[in-house]
Amino acid sequence: MMALLRSLTISLVLMLPAAATQAQPAAQVPYPCSVVLHPAQDIPNARGTALIAKVKKPYTEDPASPVRERQSVGIYADWLPAPASFGDYDQFEGIARIPGQISWRFTMHQVQEDTPSWFGGSPWAGKFDEISSELTVNTLVEVRPFNSKTKKAGQAVLQGTLQRCRG
Repeated sequence: MMALLRSLTISLVLMLPAAATQAQPAAQVPYPCSVVLHPAQDIPNARGTALIAKVKKPYTEDPASPVRERQSVGIYADWLPAPASFGDYDQFEGIARIPGQISWRFTMHQVQEDTPSWFGGSPWAGKFDEISSELTVNTLVEVRPFNSKTKKAGQAVLQGTLQRCRG
């Protein structure tokens, strides 16, 4: 009987840390922080960065308006080929999503350079600052080609998670 009781106790003790780990929600990211976005496809030189920050936004344009706090995701992507090189696309979009929960999509705009590179590739930037949810380290940030007429997105060209987001 004692051997059975000891075996059950050891089993429970070994199971508790695993159960506690599974029950914990994903860790939140530090604010502000940034993460490098790496190529999801074979695109020479393409890289990006995402800036994650908390912002205080007024409810109205009135200077005395109370403010609300939101999370902001801004993306800067460089050395991207033309969106059309990926198919029937005319722009890029940024996406931030907490897998299995929620996602946010926003338009990215080509940055006009004074002296564009003769090698090719161009920078694109965009942001979304109306996120009321707390972002977690498993949040995925992506840049995808997008068709503004059909509203269809292609496969990610740059991506990263907030796992390595650094302040």
